[in-house]
Amino acid sequence: DDARSPSSHPPATNNNMTKILSAAAAVAMVLAVPALAQDFQHQRRIPHRPDRPSIRETVTKRFNEREEHLTRMLKQRQDAVDDHHAGRRLLEDKELARHQHHIKGIHRKLAGIRNKDPKILQLEIENEIELQEKMMAGEFNWTPEGLVLKDP
Repeated sequence: DDARSPSSHPPATNNNMTKILSAAAAVAMVLAVPALAQDFQHQRRIPHRPDRPSIRETVTKRFNEREEHLTRMLKQRQDAVDDHHAGRRLLEDKELARHQHHIKGIHRKLAGIRNKDPKILQLEIENEIELQEKMMAGEFNWTPEGLVLKDP
């Protein structure tokens, strides 16, 4: 009878200890992540496969599709604002202001893309390709601030 008495084994102590240990483990994991990130080298996990587009093809395609992508984004934002003004789908004031702000920014970006000198665009593409190749070669380190080029 003594082994079953509530005074000999309080159940709250085990439960509280489990919670404390779980919290301590979570804190240790969170604190250890930035330290691990500093030592991690970014390397491509899968080498280039012939069935996938090359870095040059991927970067060139992305730069060429930027205008189309921005145009689609502009249309989505403009449609949302138009629906709001027509009373079809009302937006909160904050969201309406955000959409209108985005529309101005997208117009600015589109104008920049359309007026860009082709030589400068080609230099930007070549620079992006060079950075992608360096990343694939493992020339960057992960830090808490992000990817950083290794010291030579």
